Amino acid sequence: MVTLQLVMKYSKKNITLFLLILVLFSFKSDNFEFRKMDNTAFIQGETIEFRIHYGFVTAGYGSIRVLPYLEKIKGRDVYHVIGKGKSASSFDWFFKVRDEYHSFIDVNALAPLKYSKEQHEGGYNDQDNAAFDHEKKMVTSIKGSISMPEYTQDIISMLYYARSLKVKDAAIGTTYPITFYLDKAVTKISLKIIGREIIYTDLGKFNAIKIRPQVIADRVFKDEDAMTLWVTDDANLLPLRIQADLAVGSIKADIVKYSNLKNNADALVK
Repeated sequence: MVTLQLVMKYSKKNITLFLLILVLFSFKSDNFEFRKMDNTAFIQGETIEFRIHYGFVTAGYGSIRVLPYLEKIKGRDVYHVIGKGKSASSFDWFFKVRDEYHSFIDVNALAPLKYSKEQHEGGYNDQDNAAFDHEKKMVTSIKGSISMPEYTQDIISMLYYARSLKVKDAAIGTTYPITFYLDKAVTKISLKIIGREIIYTDLGKFNAIKIRPQVIADRVFKDEDAMTLWVTDDANLLPLRIQADLAVGSIKADIVKYSNLKNNADALVK
């Protein structure tokens, strides 16, 4: 009788321990953990400025800046990146532009947690504020809520995410898929490495990687190969030039200034 009681007592302890282990493992498997990306390309305080050409005319200026300090969203460290675009004063009479974008990018995951825009272009005005829930795969904005793939980017954060990819060592023809959110829509594109060449800028000559983002042929872009991007062929992967062939002409943004790079500007040709 005593022996039976001991066996039952021992069995109950084992059952309890077994159930506890199951609960712990179940909790761990259901607990979302952000991915860890290796950022070797940029740091806080980096600033890039562009001059925008429409045909042969200087149409405007743009800048993109990582603020020099980290912020927090729901206890997580984020980069706060601000992108601005404005038309040149001499161009305002024709088409006045005053755009501003904010992206709050998780430091470890290099994915946005929050995004906003204020867009004023000619007579068109629009704004948006969006929060990204990568665990639930939802993005919620003032325009509504939609489902999204995990780690969907916004149009600002995808530039910095792309710079974390190992494109410097990629072979020509390599493609990288990216999903991004804009105006209550999730779009899939791919970046294709199409070559390496030297390009000339106001800052000098650079060894550059030539990339073709796939775009959607519509009333804006002539075809899916209408956009080309050049980045420095070094650890910074700094955007040097963006060129797009539009349905009504071509537009080009050229770098005119940069500061606070994470790595040496090794792509600059002496």
